[in-house]
Amino acid sequence: MPRTPAPPHAHRPSDGWSLARVAIVGALAIGAALAFVTHPPTDLLASPFAWDRREAASVGPLRSAFGSSGEVQLQLRMPGELFDFPADIRGPAEGAQYQWLRAEDSSAVVPLKVLNGTTVTAPVRAGFYRLAVAREYRRRIVDSVIVGVMVPFSAKLGSTLNGYQIGRYRWERSPGESAQPPKGFVEVLAEDTELPVSAHFRLGDFLTHDGQETWPRYIALDPRIVDKVELVLRYLGSRDHDIPVDMHSGFRTPLYNRRVPRAASDSRHQYGDAADLAIDADGDGKLTYLDELAVSHAVEMVEKNYPELVGGLGLYGNRGSGGYVHIDVRGVRKRWRG
Repeated sequence: MPRTPAPPHAHRPSDGWSLARVAIVGALAIGAALAFVTHPPTDLLASPFAWDRREAASVGPLRSAFGSSGEVQLQLRMPGELFDFPADIRGPAEGAQYQWLRAEDSSAVVPLKVLNGTTVTAPVRAGFYRLAVAREYRRRIVDSVIVGVMVPFSAKLGSTLNGYQIGRYRWERSPGESAQPPKGFVEVLAEDTELPVSAHFRLGDFLTHDGQETWPRYIALDPRIVDKVELVLRYLGSRDHDIPVDMHSGFRTPLYNRRVPRAASDSRHQYGDAADLAIDADGDGKLTYLDELAVSHAVEMVEKNYPELVGGLGLYGNRGSGGYVHIDVRGVRKRWRG
């Protein structure tokens, strides 16, 4: 008897396998989607303005950016100044751009500009900035170096600058008979005081202690004095243990300097290249004559090895107890006891 063929849908062994495969593929797809949502690829997590790790490593500050001590984090420039930013920028130069960001919050303040080597133009407005280098919509911020744009000395009207009382320099009264005044002043807002100047100091450490409450305030600051003090602290062993240091006096306005007892009439503090510091060299919690001797020796060693930082050293205290030391980078060696 001839066999009656089964209807097409009556017996298909492969149909079960097909349904199983569909179920498996669907489950895998759902799992992959969940994995994507809970653990998205690193490239998508990154900011569209952040370079990937390989590219980011190709941009960074040069060792020279931090001074001889390797600890200075602030560079000062005049508005619109053209200068070579101390950075090592590797990779294809085509399409590279740079941009200045506010140091306080990393917000962009000027449009992107074409980057030629490492030559950049400082912003025209006074303030504190970090450099961002961009390529193909990704950027890298050189956050370890802050560029401060100063207000030119010529902006001072009489004895004031933007409402802040500075006074008059001897040079203004007798040009040619005294030291040239600073080229400019660093404008400091209340939110700027904690910006790092170096490993041990913040911007607020250099403000004049004159009781003025208005903001902004202004200081003259020569980064070389910061570099020299950091070198002194290194010679004292700051990398091996914490050395307590207190800034007694950084910048002094000429107006305030006249009120400071025993202050020289043309004190280097007015030019931003001097600092009075209490340094507990041995870290025993007391300021003694031995601390002064240790600091004196460290200053001599720094000036011997870095003659470009030569200057004054004044000891203020007595043989029974230590007070503070004056250190400056006036360019000639001078020693005294106050």
